[in-house]
Amino acid sequence: MKKMIFAVLAVMFMASPMANAQDVKVDKMPTFQNGGLQDFAIWAMSNVKYPEEAVKQNISGRVLVEFVIGTDGSVSSVKTLKSPSDILSTEAERVIKSSPKWEAGEHEGKKVNVRFVIPIVFATEAQSNAK
Repeated sequence: MKKMIFAVLAVMFMASPMANAQDVKVDKMPTFQNGGLQDFAIWAMSNVKYPEEAVKQNISGRVLVEFVIGTDGSVSSVKTLKSPSDILSTEAERVIKSSPKWEAGEHEGKKVNVRFVIPIVFATEAQSNAK
């Protein structure tokens, strides 16, 4: 069987408070296990399982997942924004939903909801070497 590689890119495409005003900034971003998005990426990589059906069908690619870190630190509103396959979307969402609690973000001393969008890349070793 092919060796499988998954990569969660620690690139934050978007992180914004969920306030209505477009110019609101988060004073303190949410933290994951005393770290940031990089730590979350490491955690996610260790929890992603390349779906067997996707391997069989040679499905790979980048899944963009949006989620919200709530004022209580919980992950909610997980949804796929873009994906090459429902099979990969389901796995990406499963991992994000299983995240332990974060420390909530803050704006002006008050906890706020913060929305993130991250890419999760699924590729086998053979697919990676072909590029």
